[in-house]
Amino acid sequence: MGVIVPVELGILSGVIVALALFVRMAVSAGTMRSLQFQLAAFLSIWSISEIPRVLDSIGAIDLSPIRLYGLMVHAVSMVLFALFIGYRLSKFVIRGGK
Repeated sequence: MGVIVPVELGILSGVIVALALFVRMAVSAGTMRSLQFQLAAFLSIWSISEIPRVLDSIGAIDLSPIRLYGLMVHAVSMVLFALFIGYRLSKFVIRGGK
C-alpha cells in the first residue's frame, strides 16, 4: 500500500499547528506545577515526536535503523503518560474535586 504524500503533508501541517497551540498553552499556564502546563508540555513532546515519523513515511528521512528503538520509547512514554494521568486523577479524587 502506497503512501499518499499530500495526505501526509496535511498531517505534518496539522501536527505543526498542534505543536504551536500546545506551546502557547504551556507558556500561558502560569506555573510548571499546573495540570495545564504539564499536559501541554507532554503533548508538545508528543507532537515533536510525530514530525520524524511523517517525514519518514514520505521518504524525506530514513528511520528504519532505529524503528525498533522508537517503538520501545513510544511504549514507555505511553505507560508514563498513563501513570501521570492516574496520579493526577487520584489527587483530584482524594481532594474531592477541588
